[in-house]
Amino acid sequence: MIIASSEARPTRYKRSLILGCLFLISSLLCIVMTIIFLFVSNEANKRIASIRQEYSDVADRREAKVDALANQVAQLQKKLDALPDRTATKTAVKVKQAVQGEERP
Repeated sequence: MIIASSEARPTRYKRSLILGCLFLISSLLCIVMTIIFLFVSNEANKRIASIRQEYSDVADRREAKVDALANQVAQLQKKLDALPDRTATKTAVKVKQAVQGEERP
């Protein structure tokens, strides 16, 4: 009977050892996956930040172009507002010259 009980103990240790190794490997796998997740997440956050910076730069350039175009439109509007006055003045001068030219002969 002593032999039978000694055979049962090593199998229990083997089972416990195999189960412990299995848990150890699974915990190491979880740790490695967590590290990989944190690394990928950090890289993604850096990429997102760089994309946001690029879009911010593009928006700033677009706003600068809009401001420049708004200034050009304002200048052209001023020129167009002055144009009818000058045209009317020129027309009046030409009419006066034509009338005076007709009166002289």
